[in-house]
Amino acid sequence: MIRMLTAYTREIDYIERTAAEILEQLRLDERLLRNSVALTDFYPDFLETGVIKAVSAALPFDSIGGTTSYLAVPGALGNLMLAVTVLTSDDVEFRAGAVPLGDDPGASIRALYAELAPHDGEKPALLLTVAPIINNAGGDDFIEALDAASGGVPVFGSLAAGARPGLGNSSPCMNGEPQENLFTLVALFGDVKPEFYHTTVPDDRVIHQNAVITRSEKHLIQSINGLRAFDYLESIGLADKGSISGIAAIPFVLRLNDGTRLVRSPYRATQEGYIATYGNVPQGATIGFSDCNAEFVLNSARESIAGAVAASGRASVLIVSCSARKWTLGMRPTAEMREVVDCLGPLLPYRIIYAGGEFCPVKNRDGRLVNSFQNFSMIACVL
Repeated sequence: MIRMLTAYTREIDYIERTAAEILEQLRLDERLLRNSVALTDFYPDFLETGVIKAVSAALPFDSIGGTTSYLAVPGALGNLMLAVTVLTSDDVEFRAGAVPLGDDPGASIRALYAELAPHDGEKPALLLTVAPIINNAGGDDFIEALDAASGGVPVFGSLAAGARPGLGNSSPCMNGEPQENLFTLVALFGDVKPEFYHTTVPDDRVIHQNAVITRSEKHLIQSINGLRAFDYLESIGLADKGSISGIAAIPFVLRLNDGTRLVRSPYRATQEGYIATYGNVPQGATIGFSDCNAEFVLNSARESIAGAVAASGRASVLIVSCSARKWTLGMRPTAEMREVVDCLGPLLPYRIIYAGGEFCPVKNRDGRLVNSFQNFSMIACVL
């Protein structure tokens, strides 16, 4: 069994006071079990004042985490916050580590996994990660490296997100030490039987499905229907004057030749006229564009995630939502989180964050769980 403890603060300047406030809420002396690890989530401003470093140093165990724009734990929801989520157990062991990603991200991730697992001859039951947004790799590369190293151990987690689309202000951290290209990982060993839930973009919310990605490289769409990617988007009214800022909340829906379906969110146009997304975009895939609106976001969060989690009867839940879903909500950026919190009520501890991309096992055509990286989804891991 894993017990979840949560604490939060809105104090951004007084370091010692903030660390004491977190420890007072957690009450570790009376509630901590034999093995523990922490997830730390915080608005980017908490990096500049050193609060996250002090809070992490006050914890008597490892922590991984990263920046986010909005977050929620029991009793608090908002943007200018720092939250600590402690996972503690007598029969589950947690092994945490991190590695900076260089020219060969996959090799670094495989080496990190080899350092953490297998442990005492046992493979982990679950991997939790907070990963970086970097220019030379996307979320799919991270999943492929972990699958190759672990043989398909379930992976749940997120890309760290800033307050705005793209790379700016986003950073993972290990034990309170932030680094823009840091890949963090927690391996869970023992009696762990997680359940996973996720949303997706339905086919009836996808338009312009007659286009094909004619050239791409990893997470860069270089051309669509033979046109430069930016020129194609401009031709259908989704880009203007060198900018794609207006489509940050419009997910790209890709369908591969084998029927696999991927959702990607764009975050910038390059000087060459290419479009960068948070995940890989295979050449030859057909591409459509979603017209998902705020109503869809709120309904899918309530029906696909909150309802299922509330009915699961489990002890605690980790929830991640794509930042693009939040941008769809316009002037109501907390509406989705509030929808989920209202549905969960006091039933179980939770931690909800926004991310630049989501890692979650999903069922393939054969009904088998396979690790996946998505955008514009909300995912949940029930422990």
